[in-house]
Amino acid sequence: MTEIGQAKFIDKIKKALKRKDSSELTIEDIIQRLPNSADLKLLEKINGRDNKMRLSLFNRLAETGRLLNMVVTTEKDLTSTAASILRIAMEKKSEWGDKKSVVAWDHPLVRSLDLSAQLQAHDIPIYYPDIKPGARWQKEFSKQSASSFIGITSADYCIATTATLTMKTHVGHPRCVSLLPSIHIAVIKLEQILSDLKELYTLLKWDPDEQAEGLTDCMTFISGPSKTADIEATLVHGAHGPRELYLFVLK
Repeated sequence: MTEIGQAKFIDKIKKALKRKDSSELTIEDIIQRLPNSADLKLLEKINGRDNKMRLSLFNRLAETGRLLNMVVTTEKDLTSTAASILRIAMEKKSEWGDKKSVVAWDHPLVRSLDLSAQLQAHDIPIYYPDIKPGARWQKEFSKQSASSFIGITSADYCIATTATLTMKTHVGHPRCVSLLPSIHIAVIKLEQILSDLKELYTLLKWDPDEQAEGLTDCMTFISGPSKTADIEATLVHGAHGPRELYLFVLK
């Protein structure tokens, strides 16, 4: 497509979406891009929650997660969280043979669990993506994810009313970790739990930190383990992704 053809194509899209160029914006357009009183009130509500309110959201999340065959528990600290993950790794069997391996995000919260030595003591290697500039890790790490039986991630937020993990794409946080292994383990903090999608969208649009980062290429929504009832209307877990999902919430 030539530059002229591309410009015409984009112009058609703008007109269809009723978008304007920055030079055509009016004061009314700019005002509409500012949060209204309802948005500001909701932001204040989210940021002003005390521990009691957050635990109430957790209880709602845990109940919804139970209905979705999702295990949601609180952990008092990183040590107890790591111990719970190690127990799962020891007790669960690998679907693809006797050899066990784990893949994980290169995320501060996941790294702070310090799982490498504990898992390797039981002959279970854990692999993290190589995020050094110029590293060619994608193909190799995808293979490791496909052969691993546990994938460990964090999340940006978790929606209590639907037990939905929301995960934006970032360097070192490949989607294959939450998709390819048969067991997905996610670790978040209590303050990352939101009530509903309205709170999520309000934060993404108006929270200063979210505005500074901007939207990434993709946001994944995960509500419980993979499931389908395509075959004879019989519910089966793990058909198109993990068959088990554990969420540990640090208080």
